[in-house]
Amino acid sequence: MLMYGWMKFVEVAPERYDWAVKLMTLGRLDQLKDRIAAFIKPGDNVLDVGCGTGTLALRLLRKGAHVTGIDMSAFMIETAKKHAEREGLAANLTVFQDSVTQLRKHAAPESFDAIVCTMVLGELSPDYLRFIFDECFSLLKPGGQLLIGDEVWPEHKLASAIYRGMLAIAWIPQFLLLRRVNYPVRDLKGKIAKAGFQIADVQELLFTSFSLIRAVKPANAAAAAAGSAHETQLVG
Repeated sequence: MLMYGWMKFVEVAPERYDWAVKLMTLGRLDQLKDRIAAFIKPGDNVLDVGCGTGTLALRLLRKGAHVTGIDMSAFMIETAKKHAEREGLAANLTVFQDSVTQLRKHAAPESFDAIVCTMVLGELSPDYLRFIFDECFSLLKPGGQLLIGDEVWPEHKLASAIYRGMLAIAWIPQFLLLRRVNYPVRDLKGKIAKAGFQIADVQELLFTSFSLIRAVKPANAAAAAAGSAHETQLVG
């Protein structure tokens, strides 16, 4: 919650965004991005949901991946392009300024080997999360990976109680500053699994609410999808 609040605040002055996020997370978000990049292979076609200034996309481009990024902020998109151009990697980067709920508008089904996302999901309602995970399932090739690094609600009772106390203190200044409150995602693994993914790996950063969840679209996903026939619609 504190992390989301800080990110929203520095977006008001986005030229300071990258160093501000690094400072607030004590470099832990960079650790998550490094771990995500470790799963990407040269030649992979990757979708970066909420790509921001392109710090994760750049890691993937350096590994020889082809990256498509989507973000609502024009400044973030332009900054991501400049980062790629500076390292001579712009030819393998495609970016779109659009909502993360519009993924399928920019790509055909089964277009990507991997979909990555960091520090985006806490801004979204459960209905939007279901919709986005269904979209990701459609856009991934069978056997493709969904790699998410985000703040998640602790599963263990003691950690959950401590975290609840922290949120009780933090929500007032965050609301006064931002006029909104962002929360870590509850049962993120369960929400991903409901879209048809198989949870392959969960990595938690000690003494933080940050987790990396790696999920895989089953190789027989077409048959599974036909059997479950799940389709999410967004209303309003």
